Amino acid sequence: MKHNIYANGGLQNIEFNDNGVDKSVGVVEPGDYTFTPDREETIQCLTGLLIINNNQCLPGQKVVVEKGTPFVISAKETSSYICTYR
Repeated sequence: MKHNIYANGGLQNIEFNDNGVDKSVGVVEPGDYTFTPDREETIQCLTGLLIINNNQCLPGQKVVVEKGTPFVISAKETSSYICTYR
């Protein structure tokens, strides 16, 4: 298990391995955060409202981000997600 802190604590997650699948669970404080993933990410929104590359992500919805493609995750309120990596 690994704790990651980004943007002075505005986005934090805990990475873990779930039966051979890498995942993370995170919390996003209000703000905009830019990332370039080194592998494909499937982000499932859990609480709040996230905007991922201009796509609204409500609880239960998923957004796929391709490897090497920069993306912006924005939160208007404190929100949470689970991410699966491939």
